[in-house]
This record gives sequence, C-alpha cells and structure tokens, in this order.
Amino acid sequence: MKRYITFIGVALITMVFASLLYLKFRKLDDFEPQIKGKLQKLVHDASKGLYRLDIEKINADIVGSKVILSNVSLKYDSLVYVKLRVAKQAPADVFNIHLNSLALDGISPEDLIRKKDIHLNILLIEKPVVHVYHHQLDYERPKKETSVYDVVHKEIGSFALNSLDLKHVEFIYHHVASKVQTSFKDLNVSLKDILIDSNTQSDTSRFLYAKDATLSLKDFKHKTADSLYNFKLDSITILAAKNEVQIQSLRMEPRVNKANYPKVLKSRKDRFDILIQHVVLENINWWALLADEGMYIDHAFLSKGKIEVYSDRTIPSNKSKLGNYPHQQLFKSDLPIGVKKIDATNFDITFIERSPETMKTGQIDFVNTAATLTNVTNIPSWIKKDELLKIDATTRFMNEGKLKTSFRFNLKRQKEGVFTVFADMGPMSGLKLNKATIGLAAVEIKQANITHLTVDISANNVEGRGKILVTYSDLKVDVLKKDNNGKFKKRGLITFIANNFKIKRENPKKGKKAEPVDAYYKKPPEKSFFALIWKTIFAGVKESAGL
Repeated sequence: MKRYITFIGVALITMVFASLLYLKFRKLDDFEPQIKGKLQKLVHDASKGLYRLDIEKINADIVGSKVILSNVSLKYDSLVYVKLRVAKQAPADVFNIHLNSLALDGISPEDLIRKKDIHLNILLIEKPVVHVYHHQLDYERPKKETSVYDVVHKEIGSFALNSLDLKHVEFIYHHVASKVQTSFKDLNVSLKDILIDSNTQSDTSRFLYAKDATLSLKDFKHKTADSLYNFKLDSITILAAKNEVQIQSLRMEPRVNKANYPKVLKSRKDRFDILIQHVVLENINWWALLADEGMYIDHAFLSKGKIEVYSDRTIPSNKSKLGNYPHQQLFKSDLPIGVKKIDATNFDITFIERSPETMKTGQIDFVNTAATLTNVTNIPSWIKKDELLKIDATTRFMNEGKLKTSFRFNLKRQKEGVFTVFADMGPMSGLKLNKATIGLAAVEIKQANITHLTVDISANNVEGRGKILVTYSDLKVDVLKKDNNGKFKKRGLITFIANNFKIKRENPKKGKKAEPVDAYYKKPPEKSFFALIWKTIFAGVKESAGL
C-alpha cells in the first residue's frame, strides 16, 4: 500500500514541477515544448525507460498566479517491462495514471525565481484515473523506499500546500495472473495543510504529510476470488486527523441463492450473508497500515447487523475444517493484527441447516445480540501479556430466552484450537425450538416449558466435553415422517412410545435436585466450529431428556 501512495505522490509532484518550471521560464519566452521535453526525459531516465509522461497543454495565468495542466498521462511501456523482468529488475506493480486537469493556485514567477521553498494555496485534480497492474514475480527485488521528500529536496527546500483536492478518482487494481480486478470509483480526497520537508517526512501525526485529511468513497463493489460473493460498501469515510474510519452499510452478499448452491459446489461450504449498517474504527495506526507493518486499532464499534449462516448437508463434505476456529483465522494473516476492543450491538444472527434425511431446513436465531471482544490479535508480544481472546455476549435465543455467553480462546495454544465456552439461559417456551427440530430431527415439540440452561464446555480441534444442565417441565412431542407428497405427518405409535416410555417429561423430577450431566462430542475433521458447540450441547440435552 505504501509503495502505491509513494509512487502516485512522486508522480503528482513531478506534474506539479512541470507547472513550476513552466512559470520560471515564462519570464523569458514560451518554452512549453522545451519544458515538456525536459520532464519527459526526467521521467524516462528516472524509470530506466519504463514510464512515459505526456502533457497535452500547459496554461498559465501570470497575473492570477494560476497554472492548469490538461490531459496529463503517465504510462508504462510493456516492452520495456518485459525486458526488465528478464533481467530480474522489474517491479511487481506498474501504473497507468491519467488526469483530465491539474490546477495550481497561489504561485507567482517572482516567488519561483527568488525562493527555494515553494508554498501553494490550492492544488485541484479532476477525475484522475489510476490503473495498478500487479504481476507475480519469481524473484525478490531489494527493498528501496523512496519518500516524496527524497524527490522534492533535490529541486527545492520544502513544499507546502494549503489544500489538495482530488475529485472523482477512479482507482483500478488488476491482478494480472488471476485476472481479478478491484475498482474504486468516485473516490474523493481532501488534504489540508500539507508540508513536505526534512521534519515532516517522519511525522506520524500527519497523514500523507497533511495535518488533516478526509477520504471518502461511495458505492464500492468487489467480487470475491471464488465468485461466490459480492463485497459492498455504501460509503466509507476516513478522517485522518481523528485516526478514524466510518463505514455505512458493509455487505457480504451471496451471488448464488440457496437452491442453486449444491450446483456450484463440489464440496460443502457454509454460505454467509452479512450486513452491518454502521462501522466505526477508532485510533488506527495509519503509518503501520500504509507500510504493511500491521493493523492496529484501539476500538471498533459495529451496530445494526444481520448475519445468516447456511449449511446444506446434502452437499458432500470431503474437506477438512481443521484450523478454521475464530482465533485460528487470525494467524492465517501475514499482517500483524492488534485490535484492543470490539463492541457490537443490535445484531440478529441466524444459523440454517438443510438435513439430508428430511431434505428440509431448520434454523436457530439469536436476536438483538450485543457482544464485546477484547485482545483480538496474532502478535506474539501481545499474546505474551494476555493469551486469551475474550468474547462476552448477550442475546435472545429464538427471540425469547435471555442468553449470556462467554468464550475464551487460547491464543498461545491456537494450533490445538483450545477454547472454552460458558452459557446461561433463562426461561423460554420449548415450542420456539420447532423452527429447528421439525426440519432437522423430524420432531415437533407440542408442549414444553424450559426454565434454565447452563453450558460449560472445554474444546479443541478434535473434541468438546463439559457439563450441561437443562431444567424443563411438561415435555410432549410428536415424532414425524414425510408422506408421499413430502409433507410431515405424525407417527402415532412411535410418538406414543416416546411420550410414555422414552423421554423424561420433566427434569428434575418433583422433589429432586437438578444435576448437570456430562457431555462429549468427538468432532470429525469436516465439521465446523459451530457444529462442535451445538453437538456437544445436544449430547447433554439428549441425556437429560432421556433420548
């Protein structure tokens, strides 16, 4: 990321110098062709012939101290790039940049002649189009960082600008090998109080040399590499002075509906549909992020979200899900991640599963969920101080039972997948569970009053074990089967046996004390994190109910 910004910054500064040099020579005569030629040679020589600079027209208003460059383009030469690759000197990324216009305000010929330090009022760039082409190299180039100041100080002492505005920027990133393209359209950038000198090049309180910066983007859309999802943002605003990012309507939208999901997958994979209306990221370390040195955030706030996870068990599952627990996902990133705290409020979360036995779906809902996550990190020094990623949440299970949960993920033992979960739920009607039990187990709960549920589970990559306590009364069920029309109907004899001889109608029995039962589930490699938790709980509930 930093190299993109540095290169584009150098390119813009070069274009600014075109206007400055032009003004210097205007006092003698119109040297526009000579200026163009000199700049083209400068770009050609500095890039070893890789880039070519074209400027259609330079217009100057000497009295008004204004300069306008029209139709400016910086393009790379593909033939030269091939030669550099053969010589193992080519960069991984090359750029094509085009500007409709570049306008400067606030510079006079006298200033340019007599002053070494250049101070401008406004620099306005309209409709720039930036194409980045990323190539996978079979060699590593030595890292050599060039700052904008490294370029500026060779010609002038310092460069100051009151306001830089880039309007309606179009940024397109091309991954050449995979042919994946990511585009940002209608990006707007406003930088205030820019100063480029020996002091500000390492001033971490500034963002791209500016004391204040605002970046905004609307209607961003990106197709994921597997073509299963569209990633969308209604808008994103970066307030650099506050070290803050604001996102409106973040969406991961499936491109394949549930009915067609089995047709496009060779192996079972969960389908996610995610919408988060508001996201605020506070106190971001910009310099580390731009230098690809890490993502450090003090606080993230997420509100008004909907998450649906759909699993179609009729699709064969032959792929291991080992290493896919939440804390293990952090360690798949090459980028250091350090988020001190995440607060999420007003989330509705739904898990839907399609059964191969009934060919029907069942679902469980967590409504109005609020959660706090702390110590979200993959950084060894952070883990040495605190080895636990903590998640504490409250929700309404099936929109009725008040549920509190606490997860503790052991970051130090993440390779083993070690974590614990504790849950406590108050009273709810058992009829609410029919949304899950009819489709998944062919059982309809006709009557049940659940009074309390506690869960205490310790788990890892291969198993879950713990204590489950569930208390209830007046349990009555219908055992179902599908008729020739695919509709469920009651199995009379089996239902009679279940209600009268098999299941416990209440737990505990009158006059008895409720006792937790041991629960155990050995997780097959293809089962998910959520399946491990659910199956372990279900093992304890089944034993408590006498199933």
